[in-house]
Amino acid sequence: MSTQAPTRERVRTGQVVRRRATVRRVDPWSVLKLSVIFYFCFLLVVMLGLAVFWSVVLRIGIIDTLTSFLNDLQLTLVINGSNIARAIFLLGLLNVVLWTGINVFLAFLYNLVSDLLGGLRLELASEE
Repeated sequence: MSTQAPTRERVRTGQVVRRRATVRRVDPWSVLKLSVIFYFCFLLVVMLGLAVFWSVVLRIGIIDTLTSFLNDLQLTLVINGSNIARAIFLLGLLNVVLWTGINVFLAFLYNLVSDLLGGLRLELASEE
């Protein structure tokens, strides 16, 4: 004879429970951390995409064709991929700092406006 604990079955009543929430404040420190992580990850994805694109361009031979064409016109062009990648990375870091600062400024601005207007009201619904 085995003993089992009685199982509880949840009966769906089809009722929708609605809850109201008000977002009155956004923590600027949390916005700063989340923004830095998000934009830095975005920078890494862009750098990876550009590295793949650069390797495809090199394998197709577009750079060699371009430099030989310019040599025929008696123009000298030296393309250094590492310098291009370094410049794009530094520009990306500048964008990380810029957009993170914009997001933190907008968080402060939201906090000021929500003090005057009462915040953002949301209605959350879940079926039970």
